[in-house]
Amino acid sequence: MKRFFQASFVILLLSICVQGNGALRFSDFHGRWDLVYRGNYGYEFRFYKSYRALCIVYLQTNLLVFKGVYTLDEKNRLRINISEMKNQNGTRPGNLAAGFTRIASSYFIFKAARLKESGRHYLELRPVSIIINGNNSDGYYEPVMKLRKQ
Repeated sequence: MKRFFQASFVILLLSICVQGNGALRFSDFHGRWDLVYRGNYGYEFRFYKSYRALCIVYLQTNLLVFKGVYTLDEKNRLRINISEMKNQNGTRPGNLAAGFTRIASSYFIFKAARLKESGRHYLELRPVSIIINGNNSDGYYEPVMKLRKQ
């Protein structure tokens, strides 16, 4: 009977440890993450310690820039509440303080995972819901984005 309780205790401890490793923390996101393709296509996410977020979608000679704040809704769900956006010509973000339009009813929800491969850190984002001005805009993001920490 004593062995049964010892084995049960060990299994319980292991399950707690495994479950704890899957939960993301705010500090897991801090910094700049990007996924860039040839031809100036790609994505950049910046997560600040102040819970501010900046998302940039590179579309060859055009950029879509979104400003907002981020939170964790569930263990692995990243939610970015978008408050401002701008459509900018060019290949680089430039001035990130001006030219934005206030938007309402806008948010991005991603299923998120933190990965480490060959000593590099990655953030894997899978869009769950992309809403801009109350409209579904799922076409803004790929089904899976593996962003590299910069």
